Amino acid sequence: MARLAKVWAESAFMQGRRPQQEDRHVKILDFTKAARSLQLPIDHLPQPCSFMAIYDGHRGPVCADFVAKNLHLKLLKHLSAKATDIASAMRTACEELDEEFLQRHRTCLDGCTVVLALLTGEELHLAWLGDSRALLSDTEKPHAVCVTQDHRPSVPYEAERVKRAGGMVVKWDGTQRVAKADYEEKMRELRRAKAQGLGTIGQPPVALAVSRAMGDRDFKEAGGGRALLIARPSVNSFRLKRSMRFLALMCDGITDVLSNDEVVMELNFRREKDPAANARKACGDLVQKAYARGSQDNLTVIMVCFDWEGPEVEEPIGPAAKKQRRD
Repeated sequence: MARLAKVWAESAFMQGRRPQQEDRHVKILDFTKAARSLQLPIDHLPQPCSFMAIYDGHRGPVCADFVAKNLHLKLLKHLSAKATDIASAMRTACEELDEEFLQRHRTCLDGCTVVLALLTGEELHLAWLGDSRALLSDTEKPHAVCVTQDHRPSVPYEAERVKRAGGMVVKWDGTQRVAKADYEEKMRELRRAKAQGLGTIGQPPVALAVSRAMGDRDFKEAGGGRALLIARPSVNSFRLKRSMRFLALMCDGITDVLSNDEVVMELNFRREKDPAANARKACGDLVQKAYARGSQDNLTVIMVCFDWEGPEVEEPIGPAAKKQRRD
C-alpha cells in the first residue's frame, strides 16, 4: 500500500495590474506542531496534518487580512474537539469568523473569497467560498481534475438563492454578477443624469462576481434579513491516491485567463532537477504567464506536492472519487 511520506508546498504571488495587493495566503505544513504551541492539540487526527489557504480580497484588503490571520486558529478550536467532524468544523469556522469580522469592522465593506486545503494523513479536505479554485494533477487522468466548483451567479442554484434572498443577477462587462434589488433603478438614474448633461452624480452601484464570500457587509444586510452573499463554504473530502502528484490552489486572477489544463501543465513542466526549486519556479512562471495573458487581478498560487512511498499503481481505498458536498 502506498503511503504519503512527505508534503511540501511552494507559492508565488504578484500584485499585477491592481492598484494594491488584496490577496493573502497561508501555508502551515506542520499544522499539528502549530496546534500544540497554541494548546489546541489535533494529535487525534491522521498524520501528517497540513493547512494551506488562499484568500482573495475584493474592494480592499481588510477582510482578506483578517481571515488570513484568524481562520486557521478558528478551525483549530473546532478540530481540537475530538468528536468534531472535519467538514462541520470547516463550515462552522468560516461562518463564525464571518460574523466576527462583521462585528469588529462595522464600517468596512471589504470581502474575500476562500479556498483552503486541510490534509490529514492521506485524506484531503477542501473548503471554499467564491471563485478561488483547487486543481489536482493525477497521472491516471488525461486532464486537470477540478475539485472545487466556483460560487458564481452563473451557477443556476446560486442565482436562485440570490433571487430568493431579494437580490438580482445582472450582466456587467460580459459576466453575470450579484446585485442588490435597487441596482437597475440606480443605473437608470446615472444614465438619466448623464443624458441631461448633469455629469456624474454618484458612483455606479456595486455588482459582485461571486455569490459566496466572507465580509461584504452591504450584501449581507441587503436582503431584509436574508443575505445575498453567504459565508457557508462547500466542502469536498476524499482519499488521495498514489497517482496524485500535486494540488494547486489559486485565485481567479489566474483561472480567468488560463484554463484548468493550462494551469496544471504549467505547474507540471520540469524546469529544475531539485523538486523544491522546480515547484518554486513553476509557481513563479504561472503567475507571470497569467499576467502576460492580460489578467487584471492580483495573482496568487500555492502548489502542494505529495511524496509517496509504496507501489506506483494502487486501487483507491475508501471514497477516492470526488465527494462534493453542496450547501
